[in-house]
Amino acid sequence: MLGGVLPLLITAAGFSMKNASLMAATLATGGTVGAIAIGRLMDRYNPHAVRGLAYLAAGGFVVLLGSATVNATLLLLAILGAVFGVAGAQVGVNALAAAYDDTESRATGVSWANAVGRIGSVLGSMAGGFLLSFGWDLSTIFTVAAAPSLVAALAMFTKA
Repeated sequence: MLGGVLPLLITAAGFSMKNASLMAATLATGGTVGAIAIGRLMDRYNPHAVRGLAYLAAGGFVVLLGSATVNATLLLLAILGAVFGVAGAQVGVNALAAAYDDTESRATGVSWANAVGRIGSVLGSMAGGFLLSFGWDLSTIFTVAAAPSLVAALAMFTKA
């Protein structure tokens, strides 16, 4: 949801399209740094617990997005924190999927994990548009949008 809806929500909060574009551009940076950092932590500690914490933090930052629109710096930090956690934890899916499958079916298992992730990405953008259609304020929209991260955190903690 973040990538598809974020520029619209930032401009709706009163920021210029230029600022919205610059803030949305941080998604790639935060995701890359998150993937590297969380991958390193997964190598050192229980990967399920690390991903659970990443999803939990991401959910908190997504909630913060709804109330951080009054301050550009706080909003930028919330965007970075959310994408750091979500993208970083999602990249770990590939490593864990490969670890669960035997050699003959590893490519199929990783491909299915990626396919389900892509479906979630499409549905997330659609859900963002659907939530906007209710006319809710940004705080409510982002609180609801944090639910998938919190569910993912719970799932990871049950595996840890």
